[in-house]
Amino acid sequence: MNLIDRTTAALRRRRRAPADRRVVLHLGSQKTGTTAVQAWCRDHTETLAREGVAVRTTQPEIRAALGGWYDTSRPGADARLRSFLESAWSASRADGLFYSCESNVGPAFVRDSPVLYPRLSEAVAGIDRATAGVHRHVQFTVRSYGDFLESAYQQQLKHGRPARFDELADRVLDGLSWRAPVERLVEAFGAGNVTVYDYDRARPAPERPLVGQILTDALQLLDAAGATVGDEVSRRTNTRYTQRMADLSVAVLPLLDGADERAALHRFVTEALGRRPAADDVPASFLDPGAAAELRDRYARDLAWIDSLVGVR
Repeated sequence: MNLIDRTTAALRRRRRAPADRRVVLHLGSQKTGTTAVQAWCRDHTETLAREGVAVRTTQPEIRAALGGWYDTSRPGADARLRSFLESAWSASRADGLFYSCESNVGPAFVRDSPVLYPRLSEAVAGIDRATAGVHRHVQFTVRSYGDFLESAYQQQLKHGRPARFDELADRVLDGLSWRAPVERLVEAFGAGNVTVYDYDRARPAPERPLVGQILTDALQLLDAAGATVGDEVSRRTNTRYTQRMADLSVAVLPLLDGADERAALHRFVTEALGRRPAADDVPASFLDPGAAAELRDRYARDLAWIDSLVGVR
C-alpha cells in the first residue's frame, strides 16, 4: 500500500460513524490455539494499527477491565465489556477491532451440570447486548470430544484441583456436544457472522495452520489488507502430562494443604518428571478405547451437522 492509499484510508476512517465499526470476536474454546493467536497480535500491534485495527488480546488487561472472568450475573458486566471495547476504538481511531478471549463463553464444565459450556447461552446474550449496533463476526473453535475432555481434566490437575477423571467423565460424557454452543452463537449473531474451525483437521501445506487461518480470516473481515500472517504462526502444542505425571498428581493432590503446596507439586511434576521422562513413559490417557471410539464417531456426526449450518474451516 503506497502513501496515497494509506492517507486515503486514514481519512476514510476518521469520517466513519460509530455504526461503521467492526469487531471480530475470537471466542475460541479451551485449549484450541487462543494463546498463539493472542501472542501474534501482541507481536504485530503496530502493523495492525497502521491498517486501522485495534487489538484487545491481553488476558490480564481483559480480566482487570471486566472485573475478573466475564460473568453476566455480575452487576455491570455488559457495561464493562462495552466500555472496554469502546475504549479501544476511542484510543486508536481505528474502525476495526480484534478481541480474543476464551473466558467470555464461560467454563467448559461446572460441577453441577452435565453439558458442555453450560453458561455459554447467558454469556453470548451478554456479548450480544454489549456489542449491539456494531458489525460483529464471531470465530469459535471446536475440538474432538475425547481430546477436549482429557485436556480439560489435565488443566484441573495443573491448577491443583484434586479430582478423578472418572468423576468428571461420568457426569459429562453423555452431554458432550458442540451443537448447542454453535446453535446459540448462530441465534445471536446469524449464520453469516459465525465461523467455526475444526482444531483437529489436518492442514497440510500449502494450507495455513489453524492459528494462521483464524488470523487471516479476521484480518480479511476487518479490511486489513496490508497485514499478512507469515509462516511464523503455527498451532502451539499444549504441554501434555505423561501418565506418570498424571498418576502422581492424582495420588498427591488430595494430601496437600493450600495453594503454595499445590503450586510446588506442579513445578516438581513439570520440571522433574516432564523434563526427564522415563523410557517407558507415555502420554497421559484416561478414556477407555470403547468410550474414545464412541466420542470420535459422535464428533464426526456433529461436525457434519455444524458444517451444514455454518460451514467448518
